[in-house]
Amino acid sequence: MKTFITVLKNNYLRTKPRIILVAVMTVVALSSTMLAVYLSGLHQVKGRVALVAEDSSYAPTEKSEHLKITVLDKKPPYSALVEQKYDAYVSLDREGNYQIETLRRAEYKDMLLYLLQNPKAEPPKMGTERGVGVNIIGFMMMFLIMMSFSNLFVFADDKELGQLGRIFMAPSSFGGYLAAHVIYCMSLLLPEYILLVILKLSGRNIGFSLLQYAGLIAVTGLLGISIALLLYVLIQKADNATMLGNSIAVLATVLSGSFYSFSKNNELLDNMIKVLPQKELMDFAGYLQNGKGIEHSASIIYVIAFAAVLFILSCKKLRKMYVRKI
Repeated sequence: MKTFITVLKNNYLRTKPRIILVAVMTVVALSSTMLAVYLSGLHQVKGRVALVAEDSSYAPTEKSEHLKITVLDKKPPYSALVEQKYDAYVSLDREGNYQIETLRRAEYKDMLLYLLQNPKAEPPKMGTERGVGVNIIGFMMMFLIMMSFSNLFVFADDKELGQLGRIFMAPSSFGGYLAAHVIYCMSLLLPEYILLVILKLSGRNIGFSLLQYAGLIAVTGLLGISIALLLYVLIQKADNATMLGNSIAVLATVLSGSFYSFSKNNELLDNMIKVLPQKELMDFAGYLQNGKGIEHSASIIYVIAFAAVLFILSCKKLRKMYVRKI
């Protein structure tokens, strides 16, 4: 316990020279939360459609306000769908029949057809439609994981400067040392939670309850800490580990659909993405939004187990590198 308190105090003291970096990362994470709340309250366009008509005179004069339709005389290249410049290509023949080509799911295709045929209608609710809470978690996720790398700077510095050997030679607690770093990192995520509390008390719709947010933020934070700790243990240079970790965080969270929910209808790619803990966390947030969190608790258990495995591997590697040498 003494080691835990000493290391925790030392971490906060060593934060002072880096307070600007910590503040910048916190402001970015807070801004992402505010952006998610703002965008969730806006009128959402359900699709960007390239309408290809044999004759422009046959193009519909009345268009749904939920679709952004661009009338073209020829179909754009397939790559425009892959790059998400358009969500769908719609061909219109002289009889007024629509042919829809899209990379998204069949229910999305049905929704587009419904809005094209009924431009004044409200779009049908899709089972994969994201709510405010899922958007907030999605926007926060990448920055919370990246913050774990910047917040573990004390551990990274101790290892790079060769201090860990001296620390573990002393009559100190190995578990207390690591626990202090974990608590320190988690405490720096409090501003994001406090912002959600303020938004909730001000009457804004934030999707989930404060208790649910506490759990989701805690799991995301622990996932980020476990990834950061393992990379710092395996890679000698802290800067190299940070750059690699941030690159992984950005790529994995984007592929997991944290900012934009999409599907490429590619079974192999979908199965590869399914392995990512960020994807499972986003899936669980979606189930929780629909009141089915308990039924699909395996998703959140997978994320916790994934983080636990990485943390255990880091501990074993550290013990092998330092503790057992003594």
